Amino acid sequence: MKHSRSSYARSLIEASLDPLVTISADGKIMNVNRATEKVTGVPRKALIGSDFSNYFTEPQRARDGYQLAFSQGTVMDYPLAICHASGKITEVLYNASVYRDEEGNVAGLFAAARDITALKKAQRELESAIAQMQLIREMTDLLQSCQKTDEAYPIIKTALVALFPNTEGGVYIMEPQSRALTLVDQWGRTDLEKLFMPNDCWGMRRGRIHIAGDGRAINPICRHVKQTTAAYICIPLLAHSHGLGLIHIEYHLGGMDPEEIQRKFSIAETAADSARLALANLTLREELHALSIRDPLTGLFNRRFLEEAVDRELVRMHRADQTLAIAILDIDHFKRLNDTYGHDTGDEVLRQVAQLMSRFRRGNDIVCRYGGEEFVIVMTEIAVDAAVERLNSLRSAVESLSYKTEAGTRTSVTASIGMSLYPEHGDNRLNLITRADQALYLAKNGGRNRVVVAD
Repeated sequence: MKHSRSSYARSLIEASLDPLVTISADGKIMNVNRATEKVTGVPRKALIGSDFSNYFTEPQRARDGYQLAFSQGTVMDYPLAICHASGKITEVLYNASVYRDEEGNVAGLFAAARDITALKKAQRELESAIAQMQLIREMTDLLQSCQKTDEAYPIIKTALVALFPNTEGGVYIMEPQSRALTLVDQWGRTDLEKLFMPNDCWGMRRGRIHIAGDGRAINPICRHVKQTTAAYICIPLLAHSHGLGLIHIEYHLGGMDPEEIQRKFSIAETAADSARLALANLTLREELHALSIRDPLTGLFNRRFLEEAVDRELVRMHRADQTLAIAILDIDHFKRLNDTYGHDTGDEVLRQVAQLMSRFRRGNDIVCRYGGEEFVIVMTEIAVDAAVERLNSLRSAVESLSYKTEAGTRTSVTASIGMSLYPEHGDNRLNLITRADQALYLAKNGGRNRVVVAD
């Protein structure tokens, strides 16, 4: 009968999928089940009589645990990590309590371990996902506070480096004129392609994420990718089907399971979506700002920008105790030119004079179209003689230009210029422009094609 009860108890112990073990007061293993053999990789005969703490990554912690159970009678959810003979680690929670013999004396400690490896892995993945989403939110918040696209590039790069450590890559932006993708920031390597056309990237061609180099034989390598042993992902940044740029990330697959790889791709796509929306908003904002301060015909700054810029420069000149020159250039007989040769010829004259003035500017000079055939030049930190010399050079250059008319003939124009000087002729924008305009009137009355300084 006693043997029957013993066999029944043994079958119950072996039926448990959790590792079970009995431990003597001196820390020796007295008995184990098959689950314990499996988790340690050590046969039952070798386990019995050995030190219980030998099979954990932290032996002293295991020793402290069973001693605590002996002293207080029980321990609950005591965390340990069992080390398999092969090196595999299994994280467990131990529940242990003392048991007694028929006389009521403590006979040993009965301990049961619950495998929480999967739970711990899921917990770490959840914590990692939360941290990554928090990082993406921080990136999004910073991008929304940017005033120019140039401010956004280092923020995007820093976030990508934090999201994908031990990777290499770059951020590309599509140039509006050439439609080429230009490298604006990079990390991990310095030999990425600096400039390439959208057709060189399969991601840009397809308008969707392109993954290559990871063993997917059907996915071709992009032409912009140099010889590499790493897998990579190209994420196009699109807004309303128009290309804004590209995020290129190269990574190594060693040790990553398919689920982990897929999670990284999902995070990369989420980060790219945030960057795409921010860049689209910044680009639109810059375009609208440019429209508000640029003259559409000549591309020069307009009157609105001039007023803000002159006020700012006057404050700077006052602090630095420097001079500032404001000159108004007017194309002579422009109305007669329009009446004689047509408005298309007049527009061409304005465009060429504007291009000439753009080349004329130096340093902090400001050149704008003030209205009609009038242009304003602002020169900072310049003496009156130097300003007059430069303006005469500009006047001569205008006179030397030649324009083809609608009738096929060629014509030329001259320009009159009036100039005022801060602080000699005024201490604010309105006074200085008024004095320059008066000097321009004198230049016109004096025969045109000349430079006149106020007073």
